[in-house]
Amino acid sequence: MSRIALYQKYRSQTFDEVIGQDYVVRSIRNAVKEQKVGHAYLFCGPRGTGKTTMARLLARSINCEHPEKAPCGECPSCKAALAGTHPDIIEINAANETHVEDIRDLIERARLAPMMSKHKVYIIDEVHQLSSAASSALLKTLEEPPEHVVFILATTDPQKMLKTIISRCQRFDFSKVDTEKIKDHLLDIAGKEGFVLDEAAALKIAELSDGGMRDALSILEQASSYAGDHISEESIDEIFGLTSTTEEVDLLKDILDSNMEGILERVRSFAEHGTDFRRLSNDLVNALKDAIIFQGTKNADLLHHLNADQASKLSDPPMQKLLGMARVMMKAQPDFALAQSQETCFTLACFDMMMYEQPSVQVVQKTAEVPAENMHAYIPPQPLPVSFEPQKTAVPSEPSPVQPAAEVKKEEVHIPVEQPQLLSNEDVISILVSCNKAYKQEVQEKLNRIMDPSVPMNRWKNMLRQVKLGAASDKAVLLFAGSQAAVNTMMCESTNRGLYEYLKENGIDRMPYVIQDQEFSQACHAFAARMKDHTLPQPKEITFWSRQEAEAGKKEDDPEQRVMALYGAENVKVIDQPKGEE
Repeated sequence: MSRIALYQKYRSQTFDEVIGQDYVVRSIRNAVKEQKVGHAYLFCGPRGTGKTTMARLLARSINCEHPEKAPCGECPSCKAALAGTHPDIIEINAANETHVEDIRDLIERARLAPMMSKHKVYIIDEVHQLSSAASSALLKTLEEPPEHVVFILATTDPQKMLKTIISRCQRFDFSKVDTEKIKDHLLDIAGKEGFVLDEAAALKIAELSDGGMRDALSILEQASSYAGDHISEESIDEIFGLTSTTEEVDLLKDILDSNMEGILERVRSFAEHGTDFRRLSNDLVNALKDAIIFQGTKNADLLHHLNADQASKLSDPPMQKLLGMARVMMKAQPDFALAQSQETCFTLACFDMMMYEQPSVQVVQKTAEVPAENMHAYIPPQPLPVSFEPQKTAVPSEPSPVQPAAEVKKEEVHIPVEQPQLLSNEDVISILVSCNKAYKQEVQEKLNRIMDPSVPMNRWKNMLRQVKLGAASDKAVLLFAGSQAAVNTMMCESTNRGLYEYLKENGIDRMPYVIQDQEFSQACHAFAARMKDHTLPQPKEITFWSRQEAEAGKKEDDPEQRVMALYGAENVKVIDQPKGEE
């Protein structure tokens, strides 16, 4: 005699045993108690989430002789339903009985009075597979149903059903069961069955089931047949060709360290063990997501795939780097289904992640017809001085002779791009001359308040996550970053101005300067050596962005200066206006 499958043996027999569908259970139970049962119900949701089980519970409860505790399991109606011999509870699989003749026969039999209970209950599973004619026939019955008939329809694809049928039913949407609830249920069943199930293995089975309790129980039964009395995480990995989170973290570390040999060796080992690279790619994306979350919150309770120790190993690179790597892998996932070799496709995706770098600036090029008379109008952008001091407005000179129009053809037009104003080693040392520990401690306390999780995330807070405070004076803060891309971005004029304003709004009225961590270390060593030799430079003159803009605004508000700048001072004559005239 064949053994009863676990998903059949542990099918919920009461509403209290249903897992993960709280709002559905509450609604159905209250309707039964208050005798407000409708004539038609529609249960929708993914496979294995309890739609058919709930339909059977509802059918038993409707005919139960004790509504206050239905289904009681003790009355003759409940016992007949449990034994599958109840004459008034009819289950139909629409996948097999799809023709209009089957539905017409059902309608004819529905008109007959119940044989044993108060109601006839028809459970139609996979109702979306009914033919068009059969659906139309069912619709007619739902419009004018007999008083003693209740229809319970179940489907995984409600979008394939007639909207007129859906509108005549009380619709309940079943959701995927929470992973933690599945894990706890599996551990409970393992205890009842008398075998050991590791918690990590239960969690991995719950993740594999994708929210379906029936799938989870089927996987558990398969694992018990393979591993015997002790199911470990390694057993699940071996059955389904999975990798451990430790192996995933080690692979990501090799990618971040640009260890190409290590990547090749690990991918080859995965292939030899029959790893599913599509599932592995999804696990890597989840690992990167957890690393980003942990880097931003330092809260291990928010992690789902990694633990705190594993996430901390991936928290050194900037968030943009981790996010970019995740996007690279997600973009490569559709190619796995088309590639002849998933191993090759996955390897190339790893190399793509390894070489990912966040772009610091965007260059846009365009080929266009440029009129000859406008060729002299383009002036290349001039880099700002390192000290961020405003430049004086230059008087335009006589335009140079223009090339004849006949010789001007298609030219490449470059859109000006901001250039980062990088500090030299001497600039950094001159800033360090004015810095001390008291200023640094003051600034660090204010930065800690900015980086508090309760402060809303924005562009500037996200930038500050990429840097660390190196030193501070009464006029400047010296920050250092791990990547040159972050330095280039934050040392462009527009970005640096916005960062200064954000710091000023949060009580740090100091000019921000950003360098790479290696440059900061070199400058500190040079500063210590020159301090011993008494050869330190003068403190750097700091001009705040707000003062620069104020000075620039005064010049721009002067109409005489604007006219002279436009036409040339030699072509402008200023005439004083007589007093009394407007």
